[in-house]
Amino acid sequence: MLTNYLKIAIRNLMKNKLFTGLNLLGLALGIAVALLLLVYVQDEVSFDRFHTKVERIYRGIVDVTFGEISETWSSYPNIVGPTMKSEVAGVEEQMRMWEHNFGEPAFVSVGERKFVQKNFAWADSTIFKIFDLKLLAGNPATALNGPKKVILSKTVADKYFPRQDPIGRLIKIDNSLELEVTGVYADFPQNSTLDAEVIGSFPSVAWTVNNLSWSNASFETFFLLSPGADPKKLEVQFNKIYEKNVPVENRWMKYRLQAMTDVHLHSATIGHSYSDRIGDPQQVRILIILAIVILVIACINYMNLATARSQQRFREVGITKTVGATRMQLARRFYLETALMVAIALVMGVVLMLGILPIFNDLAGKQFGVLDVLTPTVLLGLLAIGTIVTLLAGSYPALMLSSFNPKHLLQTAFRQKSSAGVLRRSLVVVQFSASIILIICTVLFYQQLNFIQQRNLGYKPDQVVAINMAAAETRDQINGFNHACKALSSVQEVTRAQTFPGEGGSGRTISPPNSESQTIPVTTNHANTEILDVLDIKLLAGKTVPAAEKDPKDTTVQVVVNKFVADFLGYTPEEAIGKKAPNLFDNAEIVGVMDNFHFDNFHQPIGGYAFHNANTEGRTYTLIKLQTQDLPQSMKQIEALFNQSMPTSAFDYTFLDDHLNTLYRREQRTASVVMVFSCLAILIACLGLFGLAAFTAEQRTKEIGVRKVLGASIGSIVQLLSRDFLRLVLVSVVIASPVAWYFMNGWLKEFAYRINIEWWVFVLAGASAMLIAFLTVSMQSVRAATIDPIKSLKSE
Repeated sequence: MLTNYLKIAIRNLMKNKLFTGLNLLGLALGIAVALLLLVYVQDEVSFDRFHTKVERIYRGIVDVTFGEISETWSSYPNIVGPTMKSEVAGVEEQMRMWEHNFGEPAFVSVGERKFVQKNFAWADSTIFKIFDLKLLAGNPATALNGPKKVILSKTVADKYFPRQDPIGRLIKIDNSLELEVTGVYADFPQNSTLDAEVIGSFPSVAWTVNNLSWSNASFETFFLLSPGADPKKLEVQFNKIYEKNVPVENRWMKYRLQAMTDVHLHSATIGHSYSDRIGDPQQVRILIILAIVILVIACINYMNLATARSQQRFREVGITKTVGATRMQLARRFYLETALMVAIALVMGVVLMLGILPIFNDLAGKQFGVLDVLTPTVLLGLLAIGTIVTLLAGSYPALMLSSFNPKHLLQTAFRQKSSAGVLRRSLVVVQFSASIILIICTVLFYQQLNFIQQRNLGYKPDQVVAINMAAAETRDQINGFNHACKALSSVQEVTRAQTFPGEGGSGRTISPPNSESQTIPVTTNHANTEILDVLDIKLLAGKTVPAAEKDPKDTTVQVVVNKFVADFLGYTPEEAIGKKAPNLFDNAEIVGVMDNFHFDNFHQPIGGYAFHNANTEGRTYTLIKLQTQDLPQSMKQIEALFNQSMPTSAFDYTFLDDHLNTLYRREQRTASVVMVFSCLAILIACLGLFGLAAFTAEQRTKEIGVRKVLGASIGSIVQLLSRDFLRLVLVSVVIASPVAWYFMNGWLKEFAYRINIEWWVFVLAGASAMLIAFLTVSMQSVRAATIDPIKSLKSE
């Protein structure tokens, strides 16, 4: 019986090559896209779960409050980890970690060779007791148990010491600190939040262990809890210990614990994180919805074409039931036919997925290989998708056709208002509603990203390059390089600064006069006099940052604050000049007020910012403002001067405008993925519409012939065949517009500065969908209208 069903299914598929081809292509595309998105989502939710103790690992986070402003940070003071381990029974182990120079690249010397090393971290030796950090060489008990030790990832070890044993070799950091290589560890997988490529022992930087403090929250701290320990109860104990050790007037933190399994997807709003591998739960939700939508559209294609073809199979079903076939037998036969189609589509879908995998990797910023996408989980997902598609797509022919009375099935066709016709029209509306929602979302994604990129930042990052000078051995080297750069014709201005907009800074607070309990956070940046000229920031009152060279007895710190700070202090820009800046430094005087500018990303509103001349922080960067038509040549000249001035350092630079684009990498990737897969969803919908148009034209062949004999033009026939479909698309526009507005309005709320959703976006999306539908239907309509009327009238 099964063999006979299979033979009948194959004959039916071969008999209707157009419908079979459209169904296979639509299903294969839908399955390929859904599989890719499944792989992406699985990777996102699998972060850090490879650690065997992950259910007991927690990261310390703090809620900090400055007046009415509250933030959450992913870092603790350096005293917290050891204190909690010794005083809280539920803490089995702790590990502190901080990135080299708070996120700056390290300059590594290996003999005569120089490297710029990013993702360089310092960590306690207990990292081996908490995380699954696999040492390929070295002893985990001693690798990081004292100062001046370092372990290298396999990739970095091969780069530093090609074809050599690195154990026992020495490397120099920033031309000052020499470390012994004591281990080589396997690279962290791409689904690991920890992404350090080099890990130095925590005591190597003396101040981190000698100057223990309850106020400098700069260290990511991880805890391994005892089995059965309640993190909520531990949070209470943490805060009690904090209150015992810190006077009430100095308390500004509340300690919390974040499960390691939540770190990747639930840290987008948490500041001071050292990992670049931060996910976005909204992006994951968007991609899950997108995968479901595309699968549904592909299933709807199959159901639409199946219901259309079913009208040609009424007599077949009627005769089969008349000779004794049961409803269950017919249902099995139709399901087998669908399963055969889905099985072929699954194979095609996997081939398509592997073919477009490199493109997807570029879009999503992943590095998936064939083995990553053909894992047991994905294969089970593939089986589940095949089962769901078979049950869903085959439901109408299997359940509805098999239920009809044979006397009705012997009729030549369903009436226009039959259940099949109503179902087809409903499914077309669902398909195009989903497609229009995707069009609207794509347009609004790119509008917001364009708004971010085109918005006036309050400063000009164009052709401003930041050169890392951390490895300079003497001040004379830096001064010599800066003077040499100023002599270049392409250089407009040069300055030194601790950091630059978009790269953070030092966190301080400021209070209004006579109200020290009320504070706001202020990002500070130690910079030279030329900083406002280099960044082209407008000075509203006063003067720029004075030079730091002054009488050693003069402890006054001169600051240039932005208008946000002046407004908070209750001064106009002119009134603020000469006033004190309480709490910002021990003795700070406002010498200038500059206009507000966006020193952070557009998710955050503009806050307090100040340039200053205190020597509390180093000026790591030389910022150069260029004015040239030949940027590559100018950079070659600057690099030559750098190598001449600092022969023991590696040349590391960042263009400010390129750096700003990295702040919106997640949004750009989401927009790109949604755009590409929206196009695929629309293509799949059009395949179904094309098939329905072909079926409609076939059903109305005689009518078209009669109309042509009576003088109807090709245009009128195209209009006749297209009208009903365009009405359905118009209904889809009405349904899709409020749904798209709801979703995108929620997404835009994540930005402090956002576009307004304009009415024309919905008109554009609707018009695009109407045009796409019209062109799709017209292809078949014109073909039907140009057939010789004699042949049309002869058709059965």
